[in-house]
Amino acid sequence: MKLKRITKNKKIILIAIISILLLIVISFSVTKNIIKSNKEKTKAEELSKFYWETMLFTVNDDYTYTFTCLVTIQELEGIETIKYCQEDGKEITVNGNGKQKIGLDFKALENKDYKFKIKPVGKSEKTEILNAKRKVSGADTYKLVNGVYVNTPFLENFNSKYTRYLTAKDENTLNPSNWIFDEEPQNWYDYNNQKWANVYVEAEGVEAYYVWVPRYVYKLDQSTQRSDVKFVDVYNNYTDAKTGEVTKYKELVEQGYQLPEAFEFGDGNPDNGLLMTSISGYWISKYQLSELTQFNINYNMTASKSSIVLSNYTNNVSGKASSYTFSINGKIVNTSTTLEEYTFTNLTENESYIVNLTALDANGAIVGSMTKTLEPTEVNPPKLDGFDPDTTFYVYYDEDGTEHNEIPISKEAPQSWYNYTYSNWANIVTRNDGLETYYVWIPRYQYKLNQTSQRSDVKFILGTSNTTETGYQIPEAFWWDKNDDGKEDDGEQLTGYWITKYQLSREEKEARITAELAPSSDCIHVKDITGTLITEAKTNSTNIKYEYYLNGELKHEGTSDTENYTFGGLNLNTTYTVNIIAKNASTNAYIGAITKKVTTKVANEPDLTSFMSNEGLKSRTYYVVYEGENIKEFIPITEAKPDNWYDYSQSKWANIVVTDGNINGNNIENATSTSYFVWVPRYQYKILSQVNDWANRSTDNARTDVKFLSGTDNNIDAGYQIPEAFWWDKNDNGQEDDGEQLTGYWMSKYQLSN
Repeated sequence: MKLKRITKNKKIILIAIISILLLIVISFSVTKNIIKSNKEKTKAEELSKFYWETMLFTVNDDYTYTFTCLVTIQELEGIETIKYCQEDGKEITVNGNGKQKIGLDFKALENKDYKFKIKPVGKSEKTEILNAKRKVSGADTYKLVNGVYVNTPFLENFNSKYTRYLTAKDENTLNPSNWIFDEEPQNWYDYNNQKWANVYVEAEGVEAYYVWVPRYVYKLDQSTQRSDVKFVDVYNNYTDAKTGEVTKYKELVEQGYQLPEAFEFGDGNPDNGLLMTSISGYWISKYQLSELTQFNINYNMTASKSSIVLSNYTNNVSGKASSYTFSINGKIVNTSTTLEEYTFTNLTENESYIVNLTALDANGAIVGSMTKTLEPTEVNPPKLDGFDPDTTFYVYYDEDGTEHNEIPISKEAPQSWYNYTYSNWANIVTRNDGLETYYVWIPRYQYKLNQTSQRSDVKFILGTSNTTETGYQIPEAFWWDKNDDGKEDDGEQLTGYWITKYQLSREEKEARITAELAPSSDCIHVKDITGTLITEAKTNSTNIKYEYYLNGELKHEGTSDTENYTFGGLNLNTTYTVNIIAKNASTNAYIGAITKKVTTKVANEPDLTSFMSNEGLKSRTYYVVYEGENIKEFIPITEAKPDNWYDYSQSKWANIVVTDGNINGNNIENATSTSYFVWVPRYQYKILSQVNDWANRSTDNARTDVKFLSGTDNNIDAGYQIPEAFWWDKNDNGQEDDGEQLTGYWMSKYQLSN
């Protein structure tokens, strides 16, 4: 039998691991007690305790383990008796004599339950169980490989994205092979001929080499001063490859062999009974890790839905490198003697890809490597509240880069709107009577400046988390100090923000693109598409097509800017969004757009009361009916109103004439007094050139947007106003009284003359 101390003579790394685990145990124990205290409202000193720790372990003749433990029992009321069975099965009773704490030396065979019956003073007897376990890692890995029994390499703890096999060309040269998620290369290792298993780990230019050390026992040959090594299984048994004979651990110990302490270590967590771990082997770093001052090789990686492009290389090993390999998902797809832009094609959208560029010397050994992973990126989705859903549009692009922006955000977003995996950021555009503003969504992120490349490494953050990785920080822009108190309050952290893509500039002297929109009770008429963008396109002999949208639905396509198109079949007193997009007819490239909200309303009918109530005027007043720009006929107002008298949706206004002359067809004869009047229905208006109130604007660009109002309605849209002419202060008191608001008024068309 062999006696070992668990708590001494361990390597520094094992002591560190045990210390960390002990800290975790302590932390867990404290947390557990706090929770229990909160729930049961019990003071800490009132708790009873049963805990134990191992001091020594013994390897038995049957290769099981016996652990020597210190068992501690604590009771606030004091301990009356403790009963337990030792290895021989005899029950032992310990009189506590009312002591609050008692420690017992105890030997426990591994993986066996031992009951401790504890009788506190004045309380019922209770039972605690001790079970000492040993974890065996790699129990089925001991195999015959290349003429020797050995524990095969354990690769599960390596990241398969960044780890690949290394094969030995000779004693001094290791050549890269497949990634470890792929097939193991032939003759990867041969421990019978001192050819050990090696792997290469590289991520973002940081590399490490590891070699596998299988479990073994050794004996020092005093005559040669060399160690005799035998590879053993996790139970320390040795199998002779030639004869198949098994030598038990007991015999090996008697022959003078011993097991290195690195293959067995304590977990330090008796709460779960795991006292010790026996491992099949371990990986050890071949070279000392050093601080990276520069990447041996690097590249920029850009991606689309179906390809990944490598370009803009940094090569600090050009004097050593003889060839370069390009790999994706662990497969070498290209080898070159020079570094030129390379494209991985025929890829699947939203799939994860591992991309690698490796520089090799003349012997095929690695002199530089860079592995990057393209993974579907999850970001905080764009927030669209606050934007007008009818005049704000998704901006998305074809594979060829053609811009599209016809879908309002009131509708479902197009599938290709954004994909941050491929640097395709979310874009929108807002439109207001020919003015456009583009925005891009910046999701919450953390960043770190790479001192080597002088570039920022960015990682997106979900929600409003302030947790960052080591060396990373969150830009201040994601904190909106809404009450300006310098303190971070609830709700002030942002999931992201919109930023304008282009610098805002002074409004053009003429509209970039506009059109006349005239509503009626059941339709909206579109006339005369104009603007600087249209002029420029025509100057460059560009054929233009026009797309007419109503509430986001394509209704018509045309090729003429003078086409008088009508959206028909509409509802009265309903607001519609009209969007007209101009595109290059040959390339489908976006030129410009005009977006307006239009309400189908009937202009207030002309009020003829004043004329009809005055007998002198009544007989001398006539409807004036136009045909084009010319007068067609005069009809007395005492007769029925003609159907074609006016149509404000077609800019055909209501006209009358008051004359003492004689009517002859479309002529007035022998008149001494004639006055023409036009009916101006109640309306609201906005001077478009004053929307941004530019300091040095020119007044000759003033364009007025007019919307008719029903009755004496004073409810106006934002930015609009009602002319003062619709208020008649009949008592001249400077105050608006009932009945003073007008539905419209008659205005003289021409200067009065004799």
